[in-house]
Amino acid sequence: MILEMKLAKLMMENENGMNHLWIQIVRDEAAVPQKSKMHLQLPSGISRSYNLNGYTEDERQQIFLDAKDEEVMIEIFTQDAVPCREVSIGVTLISGETSLSKEILVQLVSEDEMDHVVIDERVVERIKELGISSTISTGKDGDFVYIKPRYWVTRMNEYSYLEKEYRVEGNGVYGECKS
Repeated sequence: MILEMKLAKLMMENENGMNHLWIQIVRDEAAVPQKSKMHLQLPSGISRSYNLNGYTEDERQQIFLDAKDEEVMIEIFTQDAVPCREVSIGVTLISGETSLSKEILVQLVSEDEMDHVVIDERVVERIKELGISSTISTGKDGDFVYIKPRYWVTRMNEYSYLEKEYRVEGNGVYGECKS
């Protein structure tokens, strides 16, 4: 069994940044097919959504895979500012008695350093194929790809009441405008 991992971008904003991790599982054809589970080890300050493939996850965010499942797509993100540095994301796949771990590096940078980021088009295309295309749009020149976050987390601060009163969601306004 082999794990192959690709990031949509090798750099990610250190605050309110987002990226996608594509994990491909290459299984030995001679081996007996077995169910497996996958776990991600994320550095402090980086969070993730549930897997975009729709596989079952438990409360510890372990992903359960059938013997035929060949990939997992994960959205990773930062919310609060974290130090700019290179960090490692670890993936562990356990199948029967076999355990396989692999890491991939991502550079956390400031927003200003994202001007010349290289995007892996294969990862973006795979996201589109999975049917998540509503979260992806391409700029006029075709070089810029914007991937919107799938959900927001309300932070508690002195302006939280404004978000609760005036937040606009997809098809309506939650809360009322007060004059």
